Amino acid sequence: MVAAMRERTRPLLLAIAVLTAAALGAPGSASAQAPSTCPSTFEVLHDDTVGALYLPRGAYTITLLSPGALSCAEAADLFRQFLEDYDGRLPRPWVVDAQGAAFTRGANGSVGFLVASAGTGGGGGGGHHPTGAACPGTFRVLHNDYIGSFSIPKGNYRITLLGVGRISCSKASAYFARFLEDYDGVLPRPWFLDTETGSFLRGSRNVGFRIKKWVGPVHPSGGGSGVHPSGSRCPSTFRVLNNDRIGKLRLRKGPYRITLVNRGLSCGRASQLFTSFLRDYEGTLPRPWRLNVQTATFTRGGSRSAGFRVKPAR
Repeated sequence: MVAAMRERTRPLLLAIAVLTAAALGAPGSASAQAPSTCPSTFEVLHDDTVGALYLPRGAYTITLLSPGALSCAEAADLFRQFLEDYDGRLPRPWVVDAQGAAFTRGANGSVGFLVASAGTGGGGGGGHHPTGAACPGTFRVLHNDYIGSFSIPKGNYRITLLGVGRISCSKASAYFARFLEDYDGVLPRPWFLDTETGSFLRGSRNVGFRIKKWVGPVHPSGGGSGVHPSGSRCPSTFRVLNNDRIGKLRLRKGPYRITLVNRGLSCGRASQLFTSFLRDYEGTLPRPWRLNVQTATFTRGGSRSAGFRVKPAR
Protein backbone atom coordinates (compact mmCIF):
# COMPACT_ATOMS: atom_id res chain seq x y z
CA MET A 1 0.00 0.00 0.00
CA VAL A 2 2.81 2.40 0.92
CA ALA A 3 4.68 1.55 -2.26
CA ALA A 4 1.59 2.30 -4.35
CA MET A 5 1.16 5.73 -2.73
CA ARG A 6 4.80 6.56 -3.46
CA GLU A 7 4.34 5.64 -7.14
CA ARG A 8 1.30 7.93 -7.44
CA THR A 9 3.06 10.80 -5.59
CA ARG A 10 6.15 10.95 -7.83
CA PRO A 11 4.32 12.03 -11.04
CA LEU A 12 2.41 14.64 -9.03
CA LEU A 13 5.61 16.17 -7.60
CA LEU A 14 7.21 16.09 -11.05
CA ALA A 15 4.22 17.94 -12.54
CA ILE A 16 4.41 20.63 -9.79
CA ALA A 17 8.14 21.10 -10.43
CA VAL A 18 7.56 21.54 -14.20
CA LEU A 19 4.79 24.10 -13.62
CA THR A 20 6.94 26.05 -11.14
CA ALA A 21 9.86 26.21 -13.56
CA ALA A 22 7.56 27.36 -16.32
CA ALA A 23 6.15 30.11 -14.10
CA LEU A 24 9.63 31.34 -13.17
CA GLY A 25 10.61 31.50 -16.82
CA ALA A 26 7.42 33.10 -18.04
CA PRO A 27 7.72 36.35 -20.02
CA GLY A 28 5.81 38.28 -17.33
CA SER A 29 8.28 37.31 -14.58
CA ALA A 30 10.54 40.18 -13.47
CA SER A 31 13.46 37.81 -12.79
CA ALA A 32 13.37 36.45 -16.38
CA GLN A 33 13.20 39.80 -18.18
CA ALA A 34 16.32 41.17 -19.80
CA PRO A 35 17.51 44.69 -18.86
CA SER A 36 15.94 47.41 -21.00
CA THR A 37 17.38 50.86 -21.80
CA CYS A 38 14.91 53.74 -21.63
CA PRO A 39 14.42 55.62 -24.92
CA SER A 40 15.05 59.11 -23.45
CA THR A 41 18.07 60.37 -21.55
CA PHE A 42 18.27 62.10 -18.18
CA GLU A 43 20.15 65.42 -18.06
CA VAL A 44 22.42 66.12 -15.07
CA LEU A 45 22.92 69.88 -15.25
CA HIS A 46 26.10 70.09 -13.16
CA ASP A 47 28.70 67.75 -11.67
CA ASP A 48 27.04 65.93 -8.79
CA THR A 49 27.28 62.92 -6.50
CA VAL A 50 25.09 60.28 -4.88
CA GLY A 51 27.10 59.00 -1.94
CA ALA A 52 30.42 57.87 -3.43
CA LEU A 53 29.05 57.82 -7.00
CA TYR A 54 30.43 60.78 -8.97
CA LEU A 55 28.29 61.97 -11.88
CA PRO A 56 29.78 64.60 -14.24
CA ARG A 57 27.23 66.86 -15.85
CA GLY A 58 25.75 65.63 -19.09
CA ALA A 59 23.17 63.24 -20.53
CA TYR A 60 22.69 59.80 -18.96
CA THR A 61 20.96 56.65 -20.14
CA ILE A 62 18.82 54.75 -17.66
CA THR A 63 18.68 50.98 -17.99
CA LEU A 64 15.97 49.09 -16.13
CA LEU A 65 17.11 45.83 -14.55
CA SER A 66 13.54 44.53 -14.28
CA PRO A 67 11.26 46.36 -16.73
CA GLY A 68 8.19 44.63 -15.33
CA ALA A 69 8.84 45.99 -11.82
CA LEU A 70 9.85 49.57 -12.65
CA SER A 71 8.94 51.98 -15.46
CA CYS A 72 11.28 54.49 -17.13
CA ALA A 73 9.30 57.39 -15.66
CA GLU A 74 9.58 55.93 -12.15
CA ALA A 75 13.31 55.32 -12.54
CA ALA A 76 13.89 58.89 -13.76
CA ASP A 77 11.98 60.31 -10.82
CA LEU A 78 13.91 58.09 -8.38
CA PHE A 79 17.19 59.22 -9.99
CA ARG A 80 16.14 62.85 -9.44
CA GLN A 81 15.31 62.15 -5.80
CA PHE A 82 18.60 60.34 -5.19
CA LEU A 83 20.56 63.23 -6.71
CA GLU A 84 18.84 65.59 -4.25
CA ASP A 85 19.61 63.36 -1.27
CA TYR A 86 21.99 64.98 1.20
CA ASP A 87 24.14 62.18 2.60
CA GLY A 88 23.93 59.37 0.04
CA ARG A 89 22.02 57.10 2.45
CA LEU A 90 19.04 56.33 0.26
CA PRO A 91 15.58 55.55 1.64
CA ARG A 92 15.22 51.85 2.40
CA PRO A 93 15.35 49.41 0.74
CA TRP A 94 17.29 51.31 -1.97
CA VAL A 95 21.10 51.18 -2.12
CA VAL A 96 23.65 52.67 -4.51
CA ASP A 97 26.63 50.78 -5.94
CA ALA A 98 29.16 53.45 -6.87
CA GLN A 99 31.38 51.07 -8.82
CA GLY A 100 28.57 49.74 -10.99
CA ALA A 101 26.54 52.99 -11.09
CA ALA A 102 23.55 50.91 -10.02
CA PHE A 103 20.54 51.73 -7.84
CA THR A 104 18.84 48.59 -6.53
CA ARG A 105 16.27 47.59 -3.95
CA GLY A 106 15.64 44.33 -2.15
CA ALA A 107 17.90 41.52 -1.01
CA ASN A 108 18.94 40.14 -4.41
CA GLY A 109 19.28 43.51 -6.16
CA SER A 110 17.23 42.38 -9.17
CA VAL A 111 14.94 45.42 -9.12
CA GLY A 112 16.42 48.80 -9.97
CA PHE A 113 18.30 50.60 -12.69
CA LEU A 114 21.75 51.46 -14.03
CA VAL A 115 22.91 54.88 -15.18
CA ALA A 116 25.64 55.56 -17.73
CA SER A 117 26.95 58.58 -19.58
CA ALA A 118 25.25 59.00 -22.93
CA GLY A 119 28.02 61.20 -24.30
CA THR A 120 26.78 63.83 -26.73
CA GLY A 121 24.22 61.61 -28.41
CA GLY A 122 21.43 61.78 -25.84
CA GLY A 123 17.92 62.36 -27.07
CA GLY A 124 16.70 64.20 -23.96
CA GLY A 125 13.23 64.24 -22.50
CA GLY A 126 13.73 61.69 -19.71
CA GLY A 127 14.12 64.24 -16.93
CA HIS A 128 16.71 66.59 -15.55
CA HIS A 129 18.42 67.62 -12.33
CA PRO A 130 18.90 69.91 -10.50
CA THR A 131 16.76 72.98 -10.10
CA GLY A 132 18.81 76.06 -9.41
CA ALA A 133 22.44 76.71 -10.24
CA ALA A 134 25.61 75.27 -8.73
CA CYS A 135 28.07 77.77 -7.30
CA PRO A 136 31.66 77.62 -8.56
CA GLY A 137 34.22 76.27 -6.14
CA THR A 138 33.40 74.60 -2.84
CA PHE A 139 32.75 75.55 0.77
CA ARG A 140 35.19 73.91 3.19
CA VAL A 141 34.02 72.76 6.63
CA LEU A 142 37.19 72.38 8.68
CA HIS A 143 35.84 70.10 11.41
CA ASN A 144 32.83 67.88 12.07
CA ASP A 145 29.90 70.12 12.92
CA TYR A 146 26.13 70.18 13.05
CA ILE A 147 23.11 72.46 12.92
CA GLY A 148 20.57 71.15 15.43
CA SER A 149 20.15 67.44 14.63
CA PHE A 150 21.63 67.88 11.13
CA SER A 151 25.19 66.50 11.00
CA ILE A 152 27.76 68.14 8.74
CA PRO A 153 31.03 66.16 8.54
CA LYS A 154 34.21 68.06 7.75
CA GLY A 155 35.13 68.33 4.10
CA ASN A 156 34.28 70.18 0.90
CA TYR A 157 30.68 71.06 0.06
CA ARG A 158 28.96 72.17 -3.13
CA ILE A 159 26.39 74.96 -2.72
CA THR A 160 23.48 75.03 -5.19
CA LEU A 161 21.16 78.03 -5.39
CA LEU A 162 17.47 77.10 -5.43
CA GLY A 163 16.21 80.47 -6.67
CA VAL A 164 18.59 81.91 -9.24
CA GLY A 165 18.97 85.68 -8.91
CA ARG A 166 17.38 85.95 -5.46
CA ILE A 167 20.44 84.89 -3.46
CA SER A 168 24.00 85.10 -4.77
CA CYS A 169 26.63 82.42 -4.24
CA SER A 170 28.62 84.70 -1.91
CA LYS A 171 25.48 85.43 0.11
CA ALA A 172 24.60 81.73 0.34
CA SER A 173 28.15 81.01 1.51
CA ALA A 174 27.86 83.69 4.20
CA TYR A 175 24.50 82.29 5.33
CA PHE A 176 25.94 78.77 5.54
CA ALA A 177 28.84 79.99 7.70
CA ARG A 178 26.41 81.88 9.91
CA PHE A 179 24.12 78.88 10.34
CA LEU A 180 27.10 76.67 11.26
CA GLU A 181 27.87 79.15 14.04
CA ASP A 182 24.30 78.93 15.35
CA TYR A 183 24.17 77.66 18.91
CA ASP A 184 20.89 75.76 19.19
CA GLY A 185 20.05 74.86 15.59
CA VAL A 186 16.99 77.13 15.50
CA LEU A 187 17.56 79.25 12.40
CA PRO A 188 16.51 82.92 12.36
CA ARG A 189 13.09 83.45 10.82
CA PRO A 190 11.99 82.93 8.11
CA TRP A 191 14.74 80.37 7.44
CA PHE A 192 14.15 76.66 7.94
CA LEU A 193 16.11 73.51 7.12
CA ASP A 194 15.06 70.45 5.13
CA THR A 195 17.41 67.78 6.52
CA GLU A 196 16.48 65.19 3.86
CA THR A 197 17.94 67.27 1.01
CA GLY A 198 20.30 69.56 2.96
CA SER A 199 18.31 72.61 1.84
CA PHE A 200 18.17 75.94 3.66
CA LEU A 201 14.95 77.68 2.68
CA ARG A 202 13.90 81.28 3.32
CA GLY A 203 10.15 80.94 3.86
CA SER A 204 9.66 79.23 0.48
CA ARG A 205 10.90 76.06 -1.19
CA ASN A 206 11.99 78.15 -4.17
CA VAL A 207 14.24 80.58 -2.28
CA GLY A 208 17.43 79.41 -0.61
CA PHE A 209 20.28 77.02 -1.25
CA ARG A 210 21.21 73.36 -0.94
CA ILE A 211 24.49 71.89 0.32
CA LYS A 212 26.04 68.54 -0.46
CA LYS A 213 29.30 66.82 0.43
CA TRP A 214 31.62 66.92 -2.56
CA VAL A 215 33.44 63.67 -3.42
CA GLY A 216 34.34 64.41 -7.05
CA PRO A 217 37.52 65.95 -8.45
CA VAL A 218 38.50 69.51 -7.57
CA HIS A 219 36.37 72.01 -9.45
CA PRO A 220 38.14 73.61 -12.44
CA SER A 221 37.83 77.03 -10.79
CA GLY A 222 40.27 75.76 -8.20
CA GLY A 223 38.95 78.11 -5.58
CA GLY A 224 36.54 77.87 -2.73
CA SER A 225 33.34 79.74 -2.10
CA GLY A 226 33.86 79.85 1.66
CA VAL A 227 35.52 78.36 4.72
CA HIS A 228 34.19 77.46 8.16
CA PRO A 229 34.77 77.85 10.99
CA SER A 230 36.16 81.28 11.58
CA GLY A 231 38.65 81.16 14.40
CA SER A 232 40.42 78.17 15.89
CA ARG A 233 38.82 75.26 17.73
CA CYS A 234 40.41 74.34 21.06
CA PRO A 235 41.59 70.71 21.24
CA SER A 236 39.91 69.82 24.55
CA THR A 237 36.29 70.11 25.65
CA PHE A 238 34.88 72.12 28.54
CA ARG A 239 32.36 70.37 30.82
CA VAL A 240 29.34 72.19 32.24
CA LEU A 241 28.38 70.19 35.34
CA ASN A 242 24.78 71.38 35.72
CA ASN A 243 22.06 72.91 33.58
CA ASP A 244 22.98 76.58 33.74
CA ARG A 245 22.60 79.91 32.02
CA ILE A 246 24.51 83.09 31.31
CA GLY A 247 21.96 85.87 30.90
CA LYS A 248 19.57 84.60 28.19
CA LEU A 249 21.93 81.87 27.04
CA ARG A 250 20.81 78.48 28.34
CA LEU A 251 23.52 75.84 28.74
CA ARG A 252 22.65 72.19 29.29
CA LYS A 253 25.08 70.14 31.31
CA GLY A 254 27.63 68.26 29.28
CA PRO A 255 30.80 68.80 27.21
CA TYR A 256 31.28 71.93 25.10
CA ARG A 257 33.62 72.92 22.31
CA ILE A 258 35.34 76.29 22.57
CA THR A 259 36.34 78.06 19.37
CA LEU A 260 38.54 81.17 19.51
CA VAL A 261 37.36 84.03 17.30
CA ASN A 262 39.70 86.70 15.97
CA ARG A 263 42.96 86.93 17.89
CA GLY A 264 44.08 87.84 21.36
CA LEU A 265 43.02 84.84 23.49
CA SER A 266 44.46 81.43 24.27
CA CYS A 267 42.36 78.32 24.83
CA GLY A 268 43.35 78.33 28.48
CA ARG A 269 42.27 81.94 28.93
CA ALA A 270 38.96 81.33 27.13
CA SER A 271 38.27 78.39 29.44
CA GLN A 272 38.97 80.58 32.50
CA LEU A 273 36.65 83.30 31.23
CA PHE A 274 33.87 80.82 30.46
CA THR A 275 34.18 79.50 34.03
CA SER A 276 33.95 82.99 35.51
CA PHE A 277 30.93 83.88 33.37
CA LEU A 278 29.14 80.71 34.55
CA ARG A 279 29.83 81.63 38.18
CA ASP A 280 28.26 85.05 37.89
CA TYR A 281 24.88 84.94 39.65
CA GLU A 282 23.06 87.51 37.53
CA GLY A 283 24.67 86.58 34.22
CA THR A 284 25.87 90.13 33.67
CA LEU A 285 29.22 90.07 31.88
CA PRO A 286 31.98 92.38 33.07
CA ARG A 287 32.73 95.25 30.73
CA PRO A 288 33.69 95.32 27.90
CA TRP A 289 32.50 91.71 27.31
CA ARG A 290 29.40 91.10 25.22
CA LEU A 291 27.33 88.02 24.43
CA ASN A 292 25.63 87.09 21.15
CA VAL A 293 22.99 84.59 22.30
CA GLN A 294 22.21 83.35 18.76
CA THR A 295 25.77 82.09 18.24
CA ALA A 296 26.86 81.79 21.91
CA THR A 297 29.80 84.07 21.15
CA PHE A 298 31.56 86.10 23.83
CA THR A 299 33.55 89.07 22.51
CA ARG A 300 35.63 91.67 24.28
CA GLY A 301 33.99 94.71 22.72
CA GLY A 302 32.69 94.76 19.13
CA SER A 303 32.06 91.80 16.82
CA ARG A 304 35.60 91.98 15.44
CA SER A 305 37.21 91.91 18.88
CA ALA A 306 38.92 88.96 20.50
CA GLY A 307 36.62 86.37 22.02
CA PHE A 308 35.36 82.81 21.87
CA ARG A 309 32.32 80.78 20.84
CA VAL A 310 30.86 77.76 22.67
CA LYS A 311 28.77 74.89 21.31
CA PRO A 312 27.71 71.53 22.78
CA ALA A 313 30.13 68.79 21.74
CA ARG A 314 29.03 65.55 20.09
